[in-house]
Amino acid sequence: MSRRGAIGVPLVLLALPFLAQDAPPSDQHVLTIGDAIRATLARNPDLLNSLDTLSVTRWSERAIRSSYLPQFTPFLATARDPDSGQRIDSYGFNASEQFPFGPLFTASGSVTRDPTQAPTPYASAYNLTLTQPLLKGLDPAVTREPLREAQRSTQTQERNLEVTRRNAILAVYAAYLAVAREDRALAIAQERLARAKELTEFSRARFTAGTLSRLDVLRAEQQEASTQTTVNDELNAAEDARDILRRTAGLPRDITFAVKPPGELPVSEPPLPDAVAGVVDRRPEGQEARDQVVDAEFAVRIAKSEQLPSLSAVLGYAFAAVGTSAGDAWKPKNPIFTFGFRTDYNFNATVLYAARRTAEVQLETRRRNLGIFEDDLVRDVRRTYRHLDSVAKNLAIATENLRVAELQLEVARLRFEKGLSDNFNVVDAENLLNTNKLFELDQRIALILARLDCLFASGALSADAFRNQP
Repeated sequence: MSRRGAIGVPLVLLALPFLAQDAPPSDQHVLTIGDAIRATLARNPDLLNSLDTLSVTRWSERAIRSSYLPQFTPFLATARDPDSGQRIDSYGFNASEQFPFGPLFTASGSVTRDPTQAPTPYASAYNLTLTQPLLKGLDPAVTREPLREAQRSTQTQERNLEVTRRNAILAVYAAYLAVAREDRALAIAQERLARAKELTEFSRARFTAGTLSRLDVLRAEQQEASTQTTVNDELNAAEDARDILRRTAGLPRDITFAVKPPGELPVSEPPLPDAVAGVVDRRPEGQEARDQVVDAEFAVRIAKSEQLPSLSAVLGYAFAAVGTSAGDAWKPKNPIFTFGFRTDYNFNATVLYAARRTAEVQLETRRRNLGIFEDDLVRDVRRTYRHLDSVAKNLAIATENLRVAELQLEVARLRFEKGLSDNFNVVDAENLLNTNKLFELDQRIALILARLDCLFASGALSADAFRNQP
């Protein structure tokens, strides 16, 4: 259900005169607001750049994720004995796997064929090692952090894309309404020019008849010339507005089109209490700010782990053998099992302590900034709703003033045509009517944009709802 303006009039009813303008010329292609939004979502340059960035980020995440899969590298080497010139071949593999929860498994094996070592020209060796951190790096978050950061980068870019998409909808609406506004302003100026020409002709006729002064003729001619310059300016402004719309929607630079003033928005802004409640969860920027606090918490957690001494348990299995054939050399002979501990510690712990304190300070900073940002989002919602109420009031006033200005011009023209006054009142009423028409037009456009701002600020702006407009 739509919100109501401060004077109790539904906002959609206030916009009806603007929506009921004359239809565009039938010989021009009509670009509807739905067409413009779909073109923007498909071809807007900023959106396409954001999509490309997201694609790159996703590929980077895949690369990081692959580093936690088993790594296998075969090798082959050939050399010649410097004395006999016989060829010596070596082949084998190196393999490893870093488990996300901490342990590191490594394996290597090789076979060497050396004809100079008869009667056992084949020699082999392999080694299996499992390393488990016990102090520094025991926290699984340390091992998994590169993957978590890659996932967060993708998530951040997805949210940036959503923000860019919502901003693009605001931009295309503003550009589309600017074209509609300039077209209407041009029509108002042309109508005014036609009336100015009639006033000039009538003033000249009365001057010839001796019932009007030369000053009135000059005043009418000046009014006509001023209106003509306004028409010229509006023609230029209308084309400028179309260029902006072409750029925003990704349209060809030479395409010609007419616009049809958009109807009611496909969704209504929620009531202010609902808009304030949960705004942080609906705004991608709020979700990102909260996750940045989680990032800082992980940074502290990892910094604390890095401060601990390095102590790892190492379990190994290895053997080396020789044989008359490769298969014979690969048979385990006298394998060795080993188990031990490996440690090291840098007694200059200042760097690690400084890293921990830095992470803790940054965590507190992000928590504080999150609270401020959440308050800012609420303040932004309230600001947009206050602006919407103000625009609704202004539109009601502008509508009434326009009605009075039209009546004033009608009375002034009747008095002038009946010879009861000069044309000063007519020119003054024309200027007042033109000002009120433009102000009323601007307020109708401002009303639609203010409602869009409310949807954006409250997080209720959805690209899917706007994409399906006719």
